[in-house]
Amino acid sequence: MLQRMSGSSYHPSYWLAALGAGGLSVSFFMYLMWLLPHPGFPMPTWEHLQGVWTGGAEISTSVRFVSMAATLAVIVLAALHFALLWWNIREYRAPANRPDLDALRDTPAEVQLMAVPLTLAMTVNVGFVLGALFVPGLWSAVEYLFPFALIAFLAIGWSALRIFGRYLSRFLVHGGYRGSEHNHLSALLAVFTFSMLSVGFAAPAAMSHLKLVSALAATLSILFFVIAITVAVIVLVGGAAAMMTHGLQPKATPSIWMLVPILTLLGIEWVRLRHGLAHHFSSGNDSGGMFYMLTAIFMLQIGVMLIGLRVMQLNGYLRLHLAGEGRDPVSFGLICPGVALFVMGMFWWHLAWVDSGLIAKYSAGYWIGIGLLAIVQLATLLALLRLSWTLMLGRETRIVGVDA
Repeated sequence: MLQRMSGSSYHPSYWLAALGAGGLSVSFFMYLMWLLPHPGFPMPTWEHLQGVWTGGAEISTSVRFVSMAATLAVIVLAALHFALLWWNIREYRAPANRPDLDALRDTPAEVQLMAVPLTLAMTVNVGFVLGALFVPGLWSAVEYLFPFALIAFLAIGWSALRIFGRYLSRFLVHGGYRGSEHNHLSALLAVFTFSMLSVGFAAPAAMSHLKLVSALAATLSILFFVIAITVAVIVLVGGAAAMMTHGLQPKATPSIWMLVPILTLLGIEWVRLRHGLAHHFSSGNDSGGMFYMLTAIFMLQIGVMLIGLRVMQLNGYLRLHLAGEGRDPVSFGLICPGVALFVMGMFWWHLAWVDSGLIAKYSAGYWIGIGLLAIVQLATLLALLRLSWTLMLGRETRIVGVDA
């Protein structure tokens, strides 16, 4: 049973647990997306999945096994996502937790509230995947669903802008910004949120056959893309300067990896908008440009992960919070970077290498690449289970305050 021990306080970073579970559910969908043939459709649907389970699909035994295992993982992790989501909503709305949350709003840690719209945006994505895979015939009515998806993302986007607007305007009006309190990159959580909204809007832009819907979705996607990039520049410049002066704040160590999921989301947005542009505006696809862009993003992500790993080795963060006695909900921020690296890796491997003809699909080299990415995914899944066990399953939990 999900619970907190008496005496522990609630923190918005617990939403990152639900976010991580939802992200992992979508990450297992990537196997179906890239391994399972779905000609004429932008993604696998119930009809394609049915062929896997009934034997109607003409696929190899290895692809069938991976597809069936991935389907089960999608279901289990989606269930975990919704369980964690319900728990967070209950705790967030509990009257007993209002004083702690109200106090949080008067500190630099107010930006942690961006985890709420971020997770809700992930919930829309999880629901979209579940609907496509497990609702028979749903894709035939998908054009009617896109407007509702836009409305949902708009509502979440408005909430995110209100939260971040209050956080930013407080500093602009009253001042009080001190570099010694921002020697980390926790404010990238806001960039993460706006990037999630941007890639959410990009889905109808890429998949809708109605030019007006696609253009409207693309416009909103670009809006949140611009917001994300603007905020990212501010946070990275200020955060890097503060960290160089004061060192990285140990409690906010996971923030050093936050750039990884942001790059994945903006990279996928670029792919989706590019697809929509080619479909509706007769713009050609440049496979060379795809290779260079996705390779640059993936290499940058690996660089960020390696730098962050070295920092965590030096300050002992991973040892304390994954294998030791550390009890801090902010450590759930370790999950999304692993998910994001795997997802972008799947895009990079298939769009930059397989689709270009450099690697033959289903060859030995192909499966080696998938296996290496699967190691990252498995390590991330184990980290989520470990953190969920130590922080949310009735064990004694000591919450470490965050000055972010």
